[in-house]
Amino acid sequence: MNPIVSLPDPLILGLHALVQLALANGECMSTHQIAAAIGTTEPHLSKVLQRLNRGGLIKSVRGPGGGYKLDCVPGETPLHPIFELLGGPFEPKGCGLDGCKKKGCFIGGMMDELTRAFLHYLDSRKLSDLIHYYKGSIPVEIEIIVTTPSHGKWHAKNKK
Repeated sequence: MNPIVSLPDPLILGLHALVQLALANGECMSTHQIAAAIGTTEPHLSKVLQRLNRGGLIKSVRGPGGGYKLDCVPGETPLHPIFELLGGPFEPKGCGLDGCKKKGCFIGGMMDELTRAFLHYLDSRKLSDLIHYYKGSIPVEIEIIVTTPSHGKWHAKNKK
């Protein structure tokens, strides 16, 4: 079964790498160490680490014992720009079917609303929230309120 939401591989790798570096408590980790910890290949991860480095989220340290270390404050680093750096831009674009352009499309409207809800969620979260999740201290909860018309009345249903 396919997921409703799918994220690009660089984004998934980058988020996992950031968590590993945050859990290293300021110690350097090599690309090999990070790749082994998250279960991926070094060449693929290396490209993602370069993007995180250019984006100012991590820094590379040369020499013996070098590698990468976190270069941001997790409690001050919003998730939205990280998602944009590694996988974006994320923006409402409708359903993508040519026949739906310039007219109303329920499917496109639904997808756009889910995108807006997800971006709102990312705006309300920091890298520290992601780290706390991995430490087991907070659950992931995205609340989506679905409003549906029914016999002339609107009913709100809360979904998690």
